[in-house]
Amino acid sequence: MEGTLFEGIEPKEVEITGGTVEVPILYHDVFAVAGVFVAPTLALKELLPTSKLVPVEFLPGKGLLGFMAADYRDTSIGPYKEVIIFVPTRYRPRFNPPLFPVLRMSFSLSFEVFIWHLPLTSELGLHAGIDIWGLPKFLADIDFTQDEKTVTCTLAEEGEHILTLEVDKHSARMKTYFDYTIFSVKDRELLQTHVSGVSDALGRSFKPGNARLTLGEHPISRQIREVAPGKSIMTLYIPKQQLILPEAQERLAL
Repeated sequence: MEGTLFEGIEPKEVEITGGTVEVPILYHDVFAVAGVFVAPTLALKELLPTSKLVPVEFLPGKGLLGFMAADYRDTSIGPYKEVIIFVPTRYRPRFNPPLFPVLRMSFSLSFEVFIWHLPLTSELGLHAGIDIWGLPKFLADIDFTQDEKTVTCTLAEEGEHILTLEVDKHSARMKTYFDYTIFSVKDRELLQTHVSGVSDALGRSFKPGNARLTLGEHPISRQIREVAPGKSIMTLYIPKQQLILPEAQERLAL
């Protein structure tokens, strides 16, 4: 699996705050869980930097807000943890019917997302993410616990609880190739970055309520509460995956 994904890649050095980093960043061993929650479309639109990005809708007036917790155990910039808070979107769609884009993303595992918040535990990852991609990163405390049935990730900043994400485990049997198109803003441009990956074993569920979110009183907690996410409709349990994060392939006008 790893040999085919990383074959032929020739990283180059890119200057960032405090030093350099090789890009693409290679993720050799990643553990991750995710929960995708229903949220009002109007509230989600307020999170996006341009009207050219449109939230996908599960139902009329109901879009999605996602939370992925990742433990990057082995990467080309060292191990670290991260929580990705994202809005599944489409860029300038000719049509944006409810449900169909959601089903396509869910079954193909080909996601287009705007990254809203991106807390992490690595200072090198912080500077690389901000300087190269304009990602909304900040340093935080991220802890994982798990038992036979669930994985729990707790996110805090300087001791203040932001959120706890609890995701039910599901049988991870399916070998899957997937890709994420990430939208971010840098230098008044919308950057579009295609992340590719593969997992030998992935568990997925569409049972409502298989992920739970508990919010604190941190400013980001209050922002999430204002968006008013409801029940989860999709979860992912990925014991191991590999990823490639290249530089942005496209720069688009806002």
